[in-house]
Amino acid sequence: MSNSSHAAVHSRPSSAPKRVDLHCHSDASNKAAEAALNAISCPECYSHPEEVYAQAKQRGMDFVTITDHDTTCGVTRIASRPDVLVGEELTCWFPEDQCKMHVLIYGHTPEDHEHLQRIAPNIYDVAAYVERNRIAHSVAHPIYRQNDKLERWHLERLLLMFKGFECLNGAHSALHREAFEPVLNRLTRQEMQKLSERHGLLPRWPEPWFKARTAGTDDHGLLNIGRTYTEFPPETRTVEDVLQCLREGTCQPGGEAGSSIKLAHTFYSVAVRYYSRHIMSPGMKPNLAATILQTIAGERPAPTKAEFARLALKGKLKKVSRAVLRPVHKVREAFASSWHGRPAGASSSADVLARGGDAATAPDVSGVGGVSGTGILKNLFLESAKRRLSDHPALRQALEAGLPPLGEHAEMFRYVSGINKDVSEGVAAAITESIDNASFTGLFDSIASILGQQFVLLPYYFAVFHQNKERHLLRQITGNPMPRDAASLKVGLFTDTLDDVNGVARFIRDMAGQAEKAGRHFVVHTSTPTPRFEVPGRKNFAPLLSREMPYYSELKLNLPPVLDVLEWADRQQFDVIHCSTPGPMGLCGWMVAKMLRVPVLGTYHTDFPAYVDRLTRDHRVTNGTVAYMRWLYAEMAGVFSRSKAYRFNLRDLGLPEEKLHTLPPSIDLEKFNADLRDPNVWSDYGVTQPKRLFYCGRVSVEKNLPMLVEAFKKLCALRNDTALVIAGDGPYAPEMKAALAGLPAYFLGYRNDVQLAPLYAGSDLFVFPSRTDTLGQVVMEAQACGLPALVSNEGGPKETVADNVTGVVLPAADPDRWCQTIDELLSDEPRLQRMGRSAPQRMSRFSLEATFEHFWSEHVNAVRTPDPDDEAVALPPRAPLSV
Repeated sequence: MSNSSHAAVHSRPSSAPKRVDLHCHSDASNKAAEAALNAISCPECYSHPEEVYAQAKQRGMDFVTITDHDTTCGVTRIASRPDVLVGEELTCWFPEDQCKMHVLIYGHTPEDHEHLQRIAPNIYDVAAYVERNRIAHSVAHPIYRQNDKLERWHLERLLLMFKGFECLNGAHSALHREAFEPVLNRLTRQEMQKLSERHGLLPRWPEPWFKARTAGTDDHGLLNIGRTYTEFPPETRTVEDVLQCLREGTCQPGGEAGSSIKLAHTFYSVAVRYYSRHIMSPGMKPNLAATILQTIAGERPAPTKAEFARLALKGKLKKVSRAVLRPVHKVREAFASSWHGRPAGASSSADVLARGGDAATAPDVSGVGGVSGTGILKNLFLESAKRRLSDHPALRQALEAGLPPLGEHAEMFRYVSGINKDVSEGVAAAITESIDNASFTGLFDSIASILGQQFVLLPYYFAVFHQNKERHLLRQITGNPMPRDAASLKVGLFTDTLDDVNGVARFIRDMAGQAEKAGRHFVVHTSTPTPRFEVPGRKNFAPLLSREMPYYSELKLNLPPVLDVLEWADRQQFDVIHCSTPGPMGLCGWMVAKMLRVPVLGTYHTDFPAYVDRLTRDHRVTNGTVAYMRWLYAEMAGVFSRSKAYRFNLRDLGLPEEKLHTLPPSIDLEKFNADLRDPNVWSDYGVTQPKRLFYCGRVSVEKNLPMLVEAFKKLCALRNDTALVIAGDGPYAPEMKAALAGLPAYFLGYRNDVQLAPLYAGSDLFVFPSRTDTLGQVVMEAQACGLPALVSNEGGPKETVADNVTGVVLPAADPDRWCQTIDELLSDEPRLQRMGRSAPQRMSRFSLEATFEHFWSEHVNAVRTPDPDDEAVALPPRAPLSV
């Protein structure tokens, strides 16, 4: 689609700086740098020069150029216009090691082009020729490692040889500019002299410390032309004025940096055009799905309502025809069956297996909703695309302005993200229906749709990783490190639990609160349909799917939108990642760390292998969990344990001692203290017994609550003045209520912090028999409120209780001992009061602020980098091996 036929040219005030997008491509860039694309004859760009010119003008460019790879064939097709300057992206090489570079050349003659192509294998000859002939130029994306050879040694030589440098490239992230432009800022006469002596090269061009700084979109998909540009003085009138400014350096970069979304959309734009030109049969009219994709990419104008109706009707007629012909196919199948001696309707084993079924029992199905194979994906896509389009008016506005909707990057990504969610829910429903109907074919079709869905999203996944693949090297190349201290560090924490009543969620909320107080950059990432807590720095992603956990129906397994998480994290550019849980969000954190090339740390909050073993009683599932945990924590630069006891568990997972850190326990004494006692609290809950045992936590088997039930039954046989109060909920609650029926047991459900503190402070004993908790935050909360605690001798909680001082440590599997100890303490009021006074005194040692600073300092240590070695830079790269 030609933009010139749809859009009016934007005009700018004559007093405004003049703008030129100094780096963009046309269909003359017809050979890809990637061998895979060349193998299928896919060029880098399909943009017609006239379309490039039209889009540049529409976005307000005063002058236009095209810089195709090693050719001027594209720009010469529009060179007759007075506002067009000839350009080219010259590929040249360092002869020492074949390091590949691109230099943008402007205003050169055909003779210059031919000569530069001949001398391109030696970048020193290129630099000499460009200076000798005063050719305007700019080193393109100067710290992009095109063939993974660029080092600081090469960059310093480029600074000595060339006048112009592209500081802002619309296809590369802002990280490139942030790392490179300070290099130009610190150039002085003395610095250039130092570089000259180090490399034995004389600087070229007058005032070599003053560089021309340019910018361009590097557009290949006819999406972004004019969004990144170089600005020239307002008095710039002619092409020759532009060239002279480039020679003198009187210009500056402006506009947008690149992004992962931009890069992905460029891939889609080229892919749609490749499909239209090379895959579709000549003369073939596109179907509705192809029409939508071509329109989004700007390959064709938007279909009229009549055309949309015709395409939709055509699709419905195909469905009707399949339904009409289905009986005919069955008759033909019956005839073939009788011919081969099989009963009508019977299928051979080969027929059944070809449909993906079981030869013994194979239902005759053709997919969910009568749609099979990737048709499921296509139908879900079309339905969602049509329904959601009205929510994105910016896409329609771009189309009406003659611009491709695919170029509205943020809006298009939100559109795609919504479609992805709809498709995921649709495929999940199709899988459920296939299982319910025992449809093997439908199940395999649905699974194939998942693979197809992820294949379609591959450009996004590739882009977020590609844009960050050199993130860790950019400042190394420029010798411009960015030291991270406690104040500047950016930490992203990923967790599968934050809104639950458990120690993990409590710890994360406490750390987030402390980070806010200290002014630290700390973002907590979750994925839940309904967030309950407002936590400082929280970023929640609505899950693609939410299902009950196997063996634990009370908990939800939320599948996060991985693509949205990666795109968000790409924009945030965290320095270190913390995986707080090993679930889906923890895995997302690991992926983010891999994408950003940053360290990942984790916390061993929960003994998951023990949980799984108690819930499933299946050693295979337990062993699988152990293997997974061993792999995940081995990927981390450091792992925190909430207690010393669980360092042994981490050693059992094969982690070396130097990776292990123990977090000191901590408690928020403003929320939990003995002064919060409320004498009326029990009447509010209908508790009439004068003695109260209190439990707070998840009501589940792995908390060793069946043992507590037995102990309480035995206690009730000894005395009738004691109630057991349970705060929390979980899968064991119905069974526990039934087991304690007729006894003074009260189930309060989930309670928040404000409600919990008076319950702690008004109870007589805190009973917490868990054998799997790594710390037991509730045990500390209880003691802070003056409540003595009884804990098991297994797990981490025993480390927070001073035995026979602030509570008692008891055998985990001995209900008789628990019953006896409880009875003795309730009968010994002076002893109970001494423990109640000692408990808050001991808890006052565990400062929340100190724990946070320890937590934060370990993250700072994980990202410390050594200072650059100036002496090593002087060494030339190793010569390439001769073959």
